[in-house]
Amino acid sequence: MKAALIEFQIESATQNIRGYYAGYATTLHYFSREAVCSALSYEDSIWRDRKQQYEPLTFPFNSIPASPISVKTADVIYKAGDQVNEGLLRFGRQEMLLPGSIFRTVLWGELPSLEIGQIFLIGKKRAPARIISLLIEDVVADYESDGIMLPIQLPPQNVMLYGAFAPLVATQRIFILKIPLRPQIERFTIGDYVVPLVQG
Repeated sequence: MKAALIEFQIESATQNIRGYYAGYATTLHYFSREAVCSALSYEDSIWRDRKQQYEPLTFPFNSIPASPISVKTADVIYKAGDQVNEGLLRFGRQEMLLPGSIFRTVLWGELPSLEIGQIFLIGKKRAPARIISLLIEDVVADYESDGIMLPIQLPPQNVMLYGAFAPLVATQRIFILKIPLRPQIERFTIGDYVVPLVQG
């Protein structure tokens, strides 16, 4: 099967809403598998029936979440001063991912067209992102490969199936985590990295 190891850099500020509490909207420092797949299949918006809101999206290729390599953030402050009729938020702060932040992901299966310098849109604010590093290889799944473990994404109900894990991100819909490479877990390597092929 074909797999692609991609590093990309965002070119403008964006956000992945993590939570909004006490007037502060935080952002995830990871992009979910769905965000990566929809961005790289050039679907700017995906219209779905409300009943399908929590059903997983399907794509002709698979992906792991995009992990931060070098991330910069800043807070945007709303309603600082007396201008009460401007802006959407009445008050508060919003954490943003800044231009120049770099992320790494792996795709496999029926890959979309990919090349270094390619631009795609990602994140809540549809920031342009540019592919800065790309490795495409034929890979073979096995139960013995070793290397630098990359995070995976699971729905909350599947997390406990793997016993031991290191949580990185938890939301109502997804967990991004690392699991130990046990002999019963199928995986493949690309470059120096190992991708577990788990169901999620």
